[in-house]
Amino acid sequence: MDLFMPPSYATGVITRGPYSYEVTEDMVVEAMRRHMVRRMTHGLVGRLFIAVLALLALLIALDLAFYGRLSRASLAFLVAVPLALAVINLWLVPQLGRRQFRQSAALRAPGSFEWDDGSVRFTSERGEARIRLGELYRWDETANIVLLYQTEMFFNLVPKADLQGEAPELIARLRAAGVKRN
Repeated sequence: MDLFMPPSYATGVITRGPYSYEVTEDMVVEAMRRHMVRRMTHGLVGRLFIAVLALLALLIALDLAFYGRLSRASLAFLVAVPLALAVINLWLVPQLGRRQFRQSAALRAPGSFEWDDGSVRFTSERGEARIRLGELYRWDETANIVLLYQTEMFFNLVPKADLQGEAPELIARLRAAGVKRN
């Protein structure tokens, strides 16, 4: 095999890309929002959140059954829980995303992305990472980005616009490789 020839040519595997991309602060905020919504609805945190909502509903039902009205405590919780969720989603998560973007030179660095039937590859001035599709923990997407999770908390984000209309092909490859979505 010629060492200067990309592996895709030597093996006959069709590679998509490389596609140049650059992550923006808004994309990081969008990814963080999607990630936090998933964290709030799945796993241990999701179960705890559902338990809090169930207890709130029980508190309201008991108030109505015994007193025929809502108590001040029930009203306070009824207002506090949605307010806390709004503060988290509208203020805290965007602040965390912006801070992540500012703190990470690697996140701000332009890069390129490509994939084939068996792996994805990220390349930038900082180095190269090749990840087998079967090693991805899961994937997710928003209107503008694809999130490729290496663990339940660590993901790479790929701007869909920079894939030149090939995002559906990437998603098809992920599904064909058995990578779970959510």
